[in-house]
Amino acid sequence: MGASADEIDRQINSTRDQIDANLDVLERRAASGARRVGVIAAAGLIVGLAVAGAGYLVYRKVKKPSLADRLHEMLPDAISDLPDDIKSRMKARPFKVVITDRSDEASPGTWESIGQRLAPTIVSSAVSAMMAQAMRRRRSGTEAAEPTNG
Repeated sequence: MGASADEIDRQINSTRDQIDANLDVLERRAASGARRVGVIAAAGLIVGLAVAGAGYLVYRKVKKPSLADRLHEMLPDAISDLPDDIKSRMKARPFKVVITDRSDEASPGTWESIGQRLAPTIVSSAVSAMMAQAMRRRRSGTEAAEPTNG
């Protein structure tokens, strides 16, 4: 009639073994492909971040904010805390903002002023004294070398 039960079991087992072998091959291929896709994605991400970083640096270098832009960024926070009557006065007319480091207006202290006046005098006196000393040595050296008739 038909095949025996042992023969059917052997066919089932061989079919299972073939399916298991095929599944193992497919799993290895999928893992290899996933690894490859992961490496490619990581490389693409790194290249994309590098390009974006370089683009940002070039953009910042080319488009520096002007002084007016920086003031506009700074002023709204400072102006928003002012009382309403001051805000209304400021809207009525333009105002001027002057930024200084106060180096022109700073006057020297007492000792600094004395030092500024005395330093050139002391330096020129010291140089004159050294030159006179050198000239005296030179003259005394040349007089000793010359014979005198007398």
